[in-house]
Amino acid sequence: MGQIIKIEGVIVTPLKIIEHPKGDLFHIMHTGDEGYKGFGEVYISTINFGDVKAWKKHFKMTSNFAVPFGKIKVVLVDLREHSTSINEKSEFILSSDDYFRLTIPPGVWYGLKGLSENINILINFADIVHDPNEQINIDYNKSEIIYDW
Repeated sequence: MGQIIKIEGVIVTPLKIIEHPKGDLFHIMHTGDEGYKGFGEVYISTINFGDVKAWKKHFKMTSNFAVPFGKIKVVLVDLREHSTSINEKSEFILSSDDYFRLTIPPGVWYGLKGLSENINILINFADIVHDPNEQINIDYNKSEIIYDW
């Protein structure tokens, strides 16, 4: 897998792809998994090739990302005041080529970039239902977070 985890509370979990001649099965999460905090909702987000969606932070939500189709770069930035990994950044490439789930705890900023010219699909298995009041979004061009996409 080769992913380096620098940020406190982030979990990388290898996932299985069960190949079948009529269509493959991509595991995401079950109740016994590390990182499972409960079920709020599951949603799919797409990101176009070369586009950046950054920066976002949840105050309460634990996100569990998997990318079964396409390739997405996920960048995490820890600015949590009492974290042991404050000011750390981590980069991950999610795809079916190296299929894993990325668990992101509340309070960690993240951004996404579409890397595949085909469709890039991110699945988020979240522990709470989406609430626009428990998150903050800042355009990466106007953010104090410095990162060269």
